Amino acid sequence: MSVHTADSRFSFQLPSLSYIDTQWEEPNLHTAAPQAARKDGLAAWLSRRVAAFIAWRRNNAAMSELVSMSDRDLMDIGMNRGDLVRAFDPALNEDLRQRGA
Repeated sequence: MSVHTADSRFSFQLPSLSYIDTQWEEPNLHTAAPQAARKDGLAAWLSRRVAAFIAWRRNNAAMSELVSMSDRDLMDIGMNRGDLVRAFDPALNEDLRQRGA
């Protein structure tokens, strides 16, 4: 009897959490050049809200992928269940920002 292991439930995509791509750990390093756009007004407010919503959705998708992983899979990438909150909470990553400054 052969077992079919290529099941769709085993496929998942992880966010790029390597130390080569610091987008998830140090977001201030990836800021765009300052723009001369106005920082007040309805369009700017709406733009900030849309950007925040997109970031929230991206982080939520990444968190759900990590939560769905087993403890062994998390250990393989150097994380544990306690690290999941730290990975997405900017207040808990303040020490990383201070080291980069």
